[in-house]
Amino acid sequence: MKVILIYFIVIYLINISFSLKPYQQQQQLHNFNIIENNNNNNRNEKVIIAHPKIPPYWLIENEISNPNDLISFKILLKQNNLNKLNYLFEEISDPKSKIYGEFLSINEINELVKSSESDFNVVLEYLKSFNIGNIENGSEIKVFSDYILVETTIEKVSSMFNSKFSNYKNKNNGNTRNRLNGPAYLPKQLLNSIDFVTGLSEFFENNFKIENYLNNNNKNNGDSDSDSGSGSGSGSSNSYNGGLDDILITPKVLKSYYNVPNELIGKFENNSIGVIAFNDYFSMGALELFDEKFNITTTKDNLKIIGNDCLGKGCDQYESDLDIQYIRSMGENISTDFISFNDAQWILDYLHSVLLMEKPPLVQSISYGWAELLQCDVSNGCSTFGYDSKQYVDRTNSEFQKLALLGISVLVSSGDDGAPSMGGSSGNCPIDGTVYCPTGGCNHTKTMCPEFTIYNLNGGSDSGGSSDSYCFFPMGIASSGCTNILGDPSVLDSGMKIFSEKNKQCNLAIEYDRTNLPHVYSECECKDLVNVTFRNYHFTQYQFNENNGALFVAEYPSSSPFVTSVGATQFLSRDEKITTEVGCTILQGAKITTGGGFSSFQSQPKYQQYAISQFFNTSFNSLPPSFSYCPTNRGVPDISMVGHNYKIYSSDGNNKDFNQCPCKSLPVDGTSCSSPTLAGLIGLINDQLLLNGKTQLGFLNPLLYQMAIDEPRIFNDITGDSSNRCSRSYCCLYGWSTSSNTWDPVTGLGSIDFNLFLSYVLKLKGI
Repeated sequence: MKVILIYFIVIYLINISFSLKPYQQQQQLHNFNIIENNNNNNRNEKVIIAHPKIPPYWLIENEISNPNDLISFKILLKQNNLNKLNYLFEEISDPKSKIYGEFLSINEINELVKSSESDFNVVLEYLKSFNIGNIENGSEIKVFSDYILVETTIEKVSSMFNSKFSNYKNKNNGNTRNRLNGPAYLPKQLLNSIDFVTGLSEFFENNFKIENYLNNNNKNNGDSDSDSGSGSGSGSSNSYNGGLDDILITPKVLKSYYNVPNELIGKFENNSIGVIAFNDYFSMGALELFDEKFNITTTKDNLKIIGNDCLGKGCDQYESDLDIQYIRSMGENISTDFISFNDAQWILDYLHSVLLMEKPPLVQSISYGWAELLQCDVSNGCSTFGYDSKQYVDRTNSEFQKLALLGISVLVSSGDDGAPSMGGSSGNCPIDGTVYCPTGGCNHTKTMCPEFTIYNLNGGSDSGGSSDSYCFFPMGIASSGCTNILGDPSVLDSGMKIFSEKNKQCNLAIEYDRTNLPHVYSECECKDLVNVTFRNYHFTQYQFNENNGALFVAEYPSSSPFVTSVGATQFLSRDEKITTEVGCTILQGAKITTGGGFSSFQSQPKYQQYAISQFFNTSFNSLPPSFSYCPTNRGVPDISMVGHNYKIYSSDGNNKDFNQCPCKSLPVDGTSCSSPTLAGLIGLINDQLLLNGKTQLGFLNPLLYQMAIDEPRIFNDITGDSSNRCSRSYCCLYGWSTSSNTWDPVTGLGSIDFNLFLSYVLKLKGI
């Protein structure tokens, strides 16, 4: 049963995340290589712009798609004046600038970066040659300032791209999708006018989701309660946190600790906050019960839902229940948008949609992310889409800058798997065997050899800088290599039996923790293990080599310099009284470890340079290996709030309507707790500004880092023995640690004192 279970764990883990590649591998980004036809003199010469690599849980339902089926895709044209866009972004966001807070209109922004008329014409003419967008078919295309949205038949798209499309079915949830089955081509001369095309071969199915990770102890100690709302904190503790207990996080606890006046609620009619969700939805019944239990002043009238309810199709609700309940309880009585996107969409789609809204939310919280070097595919080779992750990130960052120029604050969870990460990472981070099975549930507490390598002797394709041919088990369980190798259940069934038998003197075995994730137990050191070969798979000792993949993985969009990255802390308490605030980690009894570190290729923004230089000036004795990060790149997170043991309500679906109760309460963990919490509080500050005739805060980061210089007491300095060297299940030998009185890659600038924050802003704005 455990072997079968691990197969489903692998499939599950590639559908989640909060994950990186090393700095020294920047040059290994898979830039798309144009493959030309033989006739180089032909001006109509075509190049491959995409070809599919199908995830293992997608199967071909119909070899040939119905030619009359509709498919939509976007042609992203070259943008102009990006230097001017960046200049205005920096000036309008800088609290020391003369034009701070003088935001632009969407028309002004579109006019600034719009693509050239010649680029539009060459692409539109090409579409027209396939009868796409002719007068009688004008509804097939929509032209925006810098991209073209096309929705037309498979027959026309197949002809346009000289390609074949198949209908695929997701074996996990039954969803179907028409996608490429083979290469797609465009004339070479078009590449001078476009950045890339999206919508032809992507399978974004759930891969970028940051789970809020239910506190798994709750099944053992009765944390969940019925709709009565009774119950207390999980009370969980482990051998690493000195026996301290947990305090259950509620709106009252948050407001008390972070110094938020209870009487402060939203009053400005045109103020707004918003939650962004991907293949996730919330229960209205659970929200109403939450509001009732905690006396939240709000109404249905100021809650707008944009997107389709996917609960009946099996999508998750816990993430969205958490997000909507805490952004609205912190930003009490402020109009809220819940904006939901389907499982075929990702960050660029979200940005395009929000930028088309007449009144987008002034503060937006995103609890989703994925390895920044895997943005173009999330789980497949970047080159299969005709664009690489850097291209995707660069284009997406331009859209984030547009939001900033509109005066919109975007907050993003920093990740739930520490510096090493899990989803999308290589797993090439040596596990600390003295911290064995840290979440509990295994038969032992220490191992002499915590990991081994499974190598596919037949080789594998190269994917995003991490080879598919090897699996570092179990640290890399969600890597592309482990996904491919462990997708064959016999590898950990028959193969592991042979490996264990050959090493029976070591009592080599796989044990499972409380979350059913695997751990390697051995009474021998790794160097003493006997290697075995099972079919084409070779089991051997793990040896750390910096060239085998990244130690650390930064998440995107959290790693974007144009959003506010929010990490997670946790409260240590005794007898229901908070004693201290530390970085959230499984070593202190949490179910996640707050994400943080440095981007692989995004440069360090000006607003962050002083703070990061201070960190390196004071922390030189406790740094990870220098090859594992670039100190001049973007650092995350920017700021933190508590992210452990939040009480939420969720529908149990007993009446087959997840929008209604009966509901249950349960504790959850995650940086996806801290981001909506802070977003709601920023909404309250905006409310005070707007009531006094001032503009909202907009992009927060330059303000935050200036605050830290001017009034450091605004931030609660997170110190103690806080490290993010663990993921949610494994602890690496390397990671980052907190640093006193400076920014650090664990909790950023720290958490906030809301009243001091508000006072600083009001004074800055002349109120």
